[in-house]
Amino acid sequence: MNIALIVYLVFLIAIAARSARRVRDIPDFFVARKGASAKAVAGSLVATILGGSAVIGAVDSGSRLGGAASWFMLVGALGLVALIPFAGRAYSHGKYALPDLVENLYGKGPRLVASLVIPIAWTGIVAAQIIAAAKLLMTFTLLSYTAAAVIAAAVFTGYTLAGGQLSILRTDFLQACLIILGLLFVAGFALFGGGSGVEARSLSEILQQAPTFPFNTNFTPLDLFLLILTYGTTYTAGPDIFSRMFCAKDTATAKKAVAMAAATLVPVAFVIGFLAVYGVGLENVQGARITSIASQVLPAPLIPLIALALLSVVLSSADTTLLSSSVIICRLFRLGEGGRISRARLVILLNGVVALLLALVFTDIIGTLLLALAVYAGAFTVPILWGLLGLRAKPKFVAAAIVAGGALALAGKLCPAGMLGSHTGDILMISAFAVNAAILALGRKR
Repeated sequence: MNIALIVYLVFLIAIAARSARRVRDIPDFFVARKGASAKAVAGSLVATILGGSAVIGAVDSGSRLGGAASWFMLVGALGLVALIPFAGRAYSHGKYALPDLVENLYGKGPRLVASLVIPIAWTGIVAAQIIAAAKLLMTFTLLSYTAAAVIAAAVFTGYTLAGGQLSILRTDFLQACLIILGLLFVAGFALFGGGSGVEARSLSEILQQAPTFPFNTNFTPLDLFLLILTYGTTYTAGPDIFSRMFCAKDTATAKKAVAMAAATLVPVAFVIGFLAVYGVGLENVQGARITSIASQVLPAPLIPLIALALLSVVLSSADTTLLSSSVIICRLFRLGEGGRISRARLVILLNGVVALLLALVFTDIIGTLLLALAVYAGAFTVPILWGLLGLRAKPKFVAAAIVAGGALALAGKLCPAGMLGSHTGDILMISAFAVNAAILALGRKR
């Protein structure tokens, strides 16, 4: 395993070194010259979306959600499909990052709010990915948590600051292939047997042991509605999704890439759902449930493959999130003006170091930090889609909508269960979107 890991990390570094030689200016570094093909953008989208929470978290949720765990990726695919009609307008209004799009739609005030909020939340999510990567490395190697966290952070921070978007597009495509291949191998051996002495379990036996798809007592239509609001909308109006789109060579390429990514996620969603159900029957699970499945069903020679696939799950989200956050900071303080790539690289380095320090101090924050997605959705989804629909609002109303929506979404996520009723948190989450839209309507420009 250690040899496979070293080869993999060296290969990533080699890609970064080659990409760094091709970086000539800020457009190269931030958006890969806006010349990426549909295949490259789609691969990067898939790799970014199949992050730690999507794969590792979804499989871990099998005992509670069962087959309904498939909805995580199905909702993601739905969010991408919803983006397609807006992709052309978003591409034409955006430049390097989401705040550029916000400014072109509403002005500098709302842009400032977006530029301050997103990097803070996204740095926390980078830290969460470092934690996940460190725990995976600990599972498959003899590394301590600290050593594993430092290695993971050094690798993806290093290739991100070396080649910027050019590095990420190349590494993401490789990682997307590894992730999908790894999931297919684990699911295939789990269903048909042939692994390390584990007999194949019949599909009917597996399905009888876990909650069903599409809905069950632990996942109702209301839960799906809330998942679409808080999770699916981040695929329609999320900064990482737009940062991938802005790399495409033209509008048609951007739309094609989004469609390709959505189509890829659908079968992957059901593979993840199957693994979530299969994992319910396992006993004495320690760490990520998917690693326990892999260790039981795969032949020993294939264990390194799933290890690298799971590491790719985390790194492919971490690099995109790190660059998205860093680009926004650079644009906010005008650090990339004049083509000064060295300043942009310094921001990425510092951002990576801060995320690493968070990961070393708060080793149990993955679940807590992922609430940033729900807060982001409550704050930004409605204003972005409002603008992309061609509607306008006064800047002060847009800023107020962002703050109110984000605050209500945060309250909904942090509200103790049953404090004011069993659905208080759900009501607050839904109201975040409703209040956001109402404020924009009040400030609408005729």
